[in-house]
Amino acid sequence: MTWEDFKGQPDEENKHHALTAANLAVNAKCKDNQYTYIVNCVFLPEQSWTKNKHSEKLLIHEQLHFDLTEVHARQLRRDLQQLDCKRIKTDLNAVVANAFKNWKAEQDHFDQASRHGVDKQEQQVWAAGIAKRLQQLESYQ
Repeated sequence: MTWEDFKGQPDEENKHHALTAANLAVNAKCKDNQYTYIVNCVFLPEQSWTKNKHSEKLLIHEQLHFDLTEVHARQLRRDLQQLDCKRIKTDLNAVVANAFKNWKAEQDHFDQASRHGVDKQEQQVWAAGIAKRLQQLESYQ
């Protein structure tokens, strides 16, 4: 990720210096009793913005937000793998809703714990944890 990827207009009323907009795109279905699913970790450049295109520290923090989104995409792929055509009608919405709830809560927790990247030591702890989780979930890429 580079600052050139951030194409949105900064929100001048927002006290933060940057925003990484990302999403989990989920498609699960059964056709001819064949269950398939796709989960994509999506960066939204037109909704992502920065007020400081010169800060490497800030860019690292924003990259960690995106990496954390990929962690949750992989976890959702793992969780969706447990479903089948019989369970999709009863369990799909709950599995996806829970994944989104956990993803958003962890993004907020990361910002609070690292003080939006100001606490360099805490951010390094998070970076190591995110990298470890990405590795652990590598088979769900």
